[in-house]
Amino acid sequence: MRMKKMAAAVVAMVTALALTACAGGFDASKYVQGVLNNIYLGDSAAYMEMVDITAEEAKEEYEQGVEVEADFFLQYYGLDTVSDEVYQEIVDMYHQIYSKSKFEVKEAVKNGDDFNVEVVISPIDVIVNSEDAISAAVDEFIANANADEQAVNDALAKLVVDTINGNMANLGYQTEKSIIVKVEKDAQGYYGISDDAISALDQDMIAY
Repeated sequence: MRMKKMAAAVVAMVTALALTACAGGFDASKYVQGVLNNIYLGDSAAYMEMVDITAEEAKEEYEQGVEVEADFFLQYYGLDTVSDEVYQEIVDMYHQIYSKSKFEVKEAVKNGDDFNVEVVISPIDVIVNSEDAISAAVDEFIANANADEQAVNDALAKLVVDTINGNMANLGYQTEKSIIVKVEKDAQGYYGISDDAISALDQDMIAY
């Protein structure tokens, strides 16, 4: 299993914005659905109904989450740095993958002042199912590579992105996983999703 950490800034933003959801008449399941729709699908409609956030801020939150995934991509494939153009290709690929995110938010269960919300996710398999083709292509490339490090990194990143994009039509899902998302009430009576819950969901939304 991959070890992926959400960027602290993204988690902090989600938590801070989440805390603007008022406790009165609070619907924890609807709130979690709105947060996840925004983070993974770029759909901020339900989210904006429940928190004090503009469309621009919601979009920024979504884009930051995609960039976290792109940064993980570079780490995962051992690429120190790539050009801005190639980085954007990676981001564009994750926009496409994120649009296929599949999750089901169950009914919230009250737990004292807090709520536990079960989220059933179906990990996207397009990257793990591209690994054999990626490995073969990378091995062939490295055997013939003679350019400088930046050019090699760019070429390797593009090779991986092109391979995954070429397999996008075969995108499917692995076995469903159930994750309990804790929606916690703070001292002022506002609710927010715990950092650990966001990280757990993010780790399994895309299989590596």
